[in-house]
Amino acid sequence: MRRSDEELMLDFINGDEAAFESLYYKYEKPILNFINRMVMNSTEAETLCQETFFRVVRAKKSYEPTAPFKTWLYQIALNLCRDRMRRMKHRSHLSLDGQASLHTDENVSLGDTVSDPSTSIEKQMEKQQMLGFIKKAITSLSQDEHFVVTMKEYQGLILSEIAGIMDCPLGTVKSHCHRAHKKLAKMLAKYLVEQ
Repeated sequence: MRRSDEELMLDFINGDEAAFESLYYKYEKPILNFINRMVMNSTEAETLCQETFFRVVRAKKSYEPTAPFKTWLYQIALNLCRDRMRRMKHRSHLSLDGQASLHTDENVSLGDTVSDPSTSIEKQMEKQQMLGFIKKAITSLSQDEHFVVTMKEYQGLILSEIAGIMDCPLGTVKSHCHRAHKKLAKMLAKYLVEQ
């Protein structure tokens, strides 16, 4: 019988180390992907991802399954990202290690795109340029809009899950999402028309 995330966490609290390993292997890549999209620095993202799971271990005694484990885990990661972004007020540094697609979780890095021999040099350059435009547009959003877009578009989370993670009303998340999509559409319109 398959255990839920909450059951695995409770088993971990009761000394089952394998239960934590199951949670770690299930969520390590999504959390790393999420953090990388927030901080746009793959090295720092790895550090923050490890810190997220370290905090899960440290907070295990205070864990209560009142909300889904996934929500709790993303809250920890989001708070670490917020702290990091407060420390690094200028987010002008863009990583070229991010994923190339806005609407998919495929692990296609810029390096994979550029090194694909089936893609012409011109197409590779267009993809690289568009990736840069998308990243720049997303990083120009307000912090909350950035969080919402990343969780919805890259992580595939639904708005009610995002509201739980951000600990705010669903209506607020919907507003952030609507404003972010309007801003992105406006910022990227001229680039999309040229394609």
